[in-house]
Amino acid sequence: MLQFYASSDIGGTFTDTTVLDGAGTLTRYKSSTVPSDPVKGVLATFELAAAERGMSLEDFLGKMRLFSHGTTIATNSVLTRNGAKVGVIHTQGFGDTLFIMKAYKSTGLDEAARKNFRKLIKPKPFLDRNMIREVPERVDYKGDAILKLDEVAARAAVRSLLDAGAEAIAVSLLWSFKFPDHERRIKEIILEEAPETFVTLSSDILPRLGEYARSQTAVLNAFLGPKVKKAMTSLDAAMRQAGLPHEPLLMRSNGGVMAAGKAADEAVGILLSGPVGGVVGAQLVGQMVGSGNVISTDMGGTSFDVGLIVDGRPLIQRETFMERQPLAVPSVTVDTIGAGGGSIAFVENGRLRVGPESAGAVPGPVCYGAGGTEPTVTDADVVLGVVNPDNFLGGRMKLRADLARAAIEEKIAKPLGISVEEAASGIKRIVDSHMADLVRQATVHRGYDPRDFVLVAFGGAGPTHSYSYGADLGVKSVIVPRTASVLSAHGILISDLVVTKETSQSIISPPGSEEFSKFMKAEDINAIFQGLQDEAMVELSAQGVPVETVKFERYVDMRFRPQIFDLSVDLQTFPLTAPDVDALVDHFIDSYEARFGTGSSFRSAGIDMSAFRLVAVSKLDRIEQSGEVAVGDAIMVPTGVRPLYEAGEWHDAAIYDERAVKAGALIPGPAIVELDDTTMVVGPNQQATVDRFLNIIIKTS
Repeated sequence: MLQFYASSDIGGTFTDTTVLDGAGTLTRYKSSTVPSDPVKGVLATFELAAAERGMSLEDFLGKMRLFSHGTTIATNSVLTRNGAKVGVIHTQGFGDTLFIMKAYKSTGLDEAARKNFRKLIKPKPFLDRNMIREVPERVDYKGDAILKLDEVAARAAVRSLLDAGAEAIAVSLLWSFKFPDHERRIKEIILEEAPETFVTLSSDILPRLGEYARSQTAVLNAFLGPKVKKAMTSLDAAMRQAGLPHEPLLMRSNGGVMAAGKAADEAVGILLSGPVGGVVGAQLVGQMVGSGNVISTDMGGTSFDVGLIVDGRPLIQRETFMERQPLAVPSVTVDTIGAGGGSIAFVENGRLRVGPESAGAVPGPVCYGAGGTEPTVTDADVVLGVVNPDNFLGGRMKLRADLARAAIEEKIAKPLGISVEEAASGIKRIVDSHMADLVRQATVHRGYDPRDFVLVAFGGAGPTHSYSYGADLGVKSVIVPRTASVLSAHGILISDLVVTKETSQSIISPPGSEEFSKFMKAEDINAIFQGLQDEAMVELSAQGVPVETVKFERYVDMRFRPQIFDLSVDLQTFPLTAPDVDALVDHFIDSYEARFGTGSSFRSAGIDMSAFRLVAVSKLDRIEQSGEVAVGDAIMVPTGVRPLYEAGEWHDAAIYDERAVKAGALIPGPAIVELDDTTMVVGPNQQATVDRFLNIIIKTS
């Protein structure tokens, strides 16, 4: 039976789609994103896929067994602050929680700025101060209700917020993760007063210690929820009308997918929806080449994203920073800057600068000929001979090299008194340096050496620039996969259903103790994880997941007792026995010293297990990709030669098209490989090889 599996990554400039058929053959497609109606970009790629197979769009979608996607809707809503009008209900006396915040956690400030509190400018919360209400109630740290909820006051607070125009309400009470009954009753009151109101409870979205983080996360979820719900409802309706027979899946920040209809309930959980797909795809490439340490680098039209895979697993962070504010939801670690093919170059005070502003999809770079007037990185690539204006997107889009050259000459070269080639080369060097610096921040600042990693380059512009920023980092090799321009979509395609559950509880050992299992009972830890496992299975069962397909990963956040911050370590066995608890503490100490240096641990201070997290993974039923080919003494035949401007001079670069790429081939630089949807460069002093999966591997030293 003919069947398909597909995924799409809806980016700021392009929408990328991968399609896997019943024979395990993977194909890829790309179209421009339509910001006002993102589903149009998705359907445009499906029309290309259907036409390639001689099918109608409706027939093609009707044979699709699985469709998953990543979206930037939540991220863009945060960055543009375009969300619902939110009201929040706090415990009486704690209404200023979101405005006091934790200034030392604010990003974008150097140490001197953080210490100068008189001049400190805090990030703006996602609601107005006049949308805060307080209600009498109180729960203590043990979870005992020492003051019952005043329901009359709660109802008055709800009505006041609704009268003030609240479209969504967040409820965040003290110690609610220990005793959620008061929050749940307030939700009942809200829905009694206004059944259509979007409600987020902090005890649901983040059952964890930390009043500010819990409140902030609940408020942002309420801010995003209505818009995400509307978008997912619209997408589902449009896809079903076009012929898709089932509900789409949506990529989450935790590295798994979920039913799109449930996304609004955990809208903060999709903030990194698209970028995380790329990290998952890079993990697959690492498995292909036999490397567990991978730097994932995604250069698109608007941004540059960096992720890390360490020992075969994506690095997970407990907090995600957006708009200088911490959101306490677990996610695959992704660092981002505004650096992409559409990044605008300009001269300011006699200096050349690039980004973070982007020309986006509309009007796009000047060479698109769609009305853009500001020179971009893509325009520089055209001038330098890197990008063939007659073969962009496999020839489907013709670029205007004359317009690109004229824009760089007028806006960059003349103001700086240099040649057009020097100006274009300067644009490229600056954006490459920005990207290399972000990789250093993502690795060195976390205690990792880039030289211990391979670098996977993808996105529409990643393969074009990776030969440069990869060499600057000294990584073992730069790998450009065959699916480079759509690797985020490919990663989404191979992702499985993932549910994360966590709780805050304190299990401690006293100072000076050595046998930790005497104080940190295995049965207590087992009971906590069993409760989390039961919660996860309820959620997965609601999505039709068989119990036997689920696998579990378990993590404990631990610290030495005088400390404030935790380190997350994984349980290597379950259920635990007393010796396993002692082994877990040893694992924490080893991890701590690996991160902060030999001798940095403080064993005699005592240990505090502060939080427990369970990740439940259910593998989706899909055909596996059949991508391996035989390796021989292959010779790649170039289609021609093109001038390439590099390191201040012109070089004759051999040109290869995608059909010339053969397993086992050697590609001496300088060379340009024109894939159907991106361009890959091998530098003048480099060489590349092609492996059995048709990944192109550049040696950087």
